[in-house]
Amino acid sequence: MAQSVKGADQAFALRAEIDAPAKRAIALVTMKMLLPNQTVLMNDGTTIFALALEMVPTDRPLTVVTAGVNIATCLSERTSITAYLLGGRVWHLSLSTSGGFAEKMLQQFNADMAIISVDGISIAEGVTFSYEADAGLARLMAKKAARTVVLATTRKLQNVDRITACPLSSIQTLITDCVDRAILNHFSAEGVEVISVPIKIENEI
Repeated sequence: MAQSVKGADQAFALRAEIDAPAKRAIALVTMKMLLPNQTVLMNDGTTIFALALEMVPTDRPLTVVTAGVNIATCLSERTSITAYLLGGRVWHLSLSTSGGFAEKMLQQFNADMAIISVDGISIAEGVTFSYEADAGLARLMAKKAARTVVLATTRKLQNVDRITACPLSSIQTLITDCVDRAILNHFSAEGVEVISVPIKIENEI
């Protein structure tokens, strides 16, 4: 069992390295949107974990409800943050919970904001995921929050994954490192607030 957990940690760490500067830049901008004493729903994933790492050093009082086991553990380091981990089956590859138990617990919360990291987001299919359980949890988060914010690196834009969680009309804000206006304008035209976060390349000449 110990080897499985270690393997999951290693797999997550490897995924976290993909587009790491973009994920951190997105996280920093997202932090600016969080107001003291808000209740925030967050799913799981490496971009959400990047956000959690930026939340810990602050003294901002927040209530966070998350499906990420490692995210809840990270946030528990800060006493100003009240962290709730959704119950349910723990998926060793994503270090997250999902399923009926998690959704039943989530139903009890009324949030100011849902922050959702996606597997894909497109004009035609909206927010999509590889797995139904992830899609179901994201769908419910969007319903239980006054505002839904999607975090997506460039490679996720215009990508359509297996399961649709919710249409684009359910999303108020998209935060991405993409700077291609031809792509971003499509989302803006659908009424989504688009926040583009350019990535500064170190040692750029």
